[in-house]
Amino acid sequence: MAETRDRQHIPEPNTARVEISKVSELIQEASDLIHARTAPASAVLAFHERKAALFEALAAEEPENADRQAVAKSAREQVEYLRAMAERGCR
Repeated sequence: MAETRDRQHIPEPNTARVEISKVSELIQEASDLIHARTAPASAVLAFHERKAALFEALAAEEPENADRQAVAKSAREQVEYLRAMAERGCR
């Protein structure tokens, strides 16, 4: 029995898990932005900020998961790109 436990990844007791409601809220927000089509750049950037933060939290739950790390990195890069575009006045 100890061998099975040793092979499994068991998160630290104090590790905060991402709540499914946060994922649901993000999906709803994405849907709202898609349907709005005229959402201000600040709303789009704020959405991408929250998305990146959520993906970074998911990546922190499993630091050895390369896919989660890559998705979190990509999401943060999207935020930086959108922020740079907003500063230049592009949309």
